[in-house]
Amino acid sequence: MEKPIVIIYSDGGSKPNPGAGGWAALLIRDGKIEEISGREDHTTNNRMELTAAIMALEELGGGCKVEFHTDSQYLKNGITQWMANWVRKGWMTANNQPVQNQDLWERLHDAIQDHDLKWNWVKGHATSKYNNRVDELATAARERKEAAPMVMAAEKAASSAKSDTQLYVYSNMDYGSKLGGWGVAAVTSNGKTVYAGSESNSSDNQLVLAGCARVLEELSGPQTITVYSDSEYLTNGMSKWLAGWMKRGWKTANGEPVKNQALWKRLYEAAQPYTIQWEHLEKFESEFGKQAIEAAKKAVQKVSGLG
Repeated sequence: MEKPIVIIYSDGGSKPNPGAGGWAALLIRDGKIEEISGREDHTTNNRMELTAAIMALEELGGGCKVEFHTDSQYLKNGITQWMANWVRKGWMTANNQPVQNQDLWERLHDAIQDHDLKWNWVKGHATSKYNNRVDELATAARERKEAAPMVMAAEKAASSAKSDTQLYVYSNMDYGSKLGGWGVAAVTSNGKTVYAGSESNSSDNQLVLAGCARVLEELSGPQTITVYSDSEYLTNGMSKWLAGWMKRGWKTANGEPVKNQALWKRLYEAAQPYTIQWEHLEKFESEFGKQAIEAAKKAVQKVSGLG
């Protein structure tokens, strides 16, 4: 039986550091949102980040497929890069020093055992409304206040109504087999078309770029298009970062070569005939998004022989 999919956003912090702290997590399962939060009188930023993740995972019960989003490099790197070595060395660092916050890291290690986790870093205080929401909840908890209810937009209908075509672009990556699929639902006044494809040795970032470019190449212009995706790499890249990269000769603000440059160039060329608005939208927030992610999953199953 396939494990249920859960999306988690968590955040935590103290003010001052150390000082009074708050933590919060937002769990999305079966299209429903659950919010949890708490506080401690004497703590640190890192302990609150760890506590938020622990409380979210312990809330799940049975094993799940978890997409975990955090703006804490300490949490993400600890889980994905450092923890295995810490455990092997008896909770000692590479410098043979005791791991800080060992009590919480051990509890987190236990909490992840039953789940298949994919850890994602998101930029704090940026465009992710769910990351911003857990920041708001954690701050309210620390200050012993009640956060205002989250306002959910069922669909960004206003911007959609102004565009000729809406594209819902999503990916599904199986990191075990290194196979990935992309799905795009293209919606117009004449109906809906769902596109899908698969790639090997790819990544979620590469998949959404390739899928979006492929469908834009299929369309004909000129026309107005709204592109929806849960990938801020795609939506921010096209709406905020691309102009700067091109001005600097495809270099980042730090002077590094832009990753996936060939795909970005392909997408840029494919987008030229159109007027495009790029919007962040979680896959569960739209029926078309759900259809796109299902197409991406089937594309992976087809090439892996499971479909």
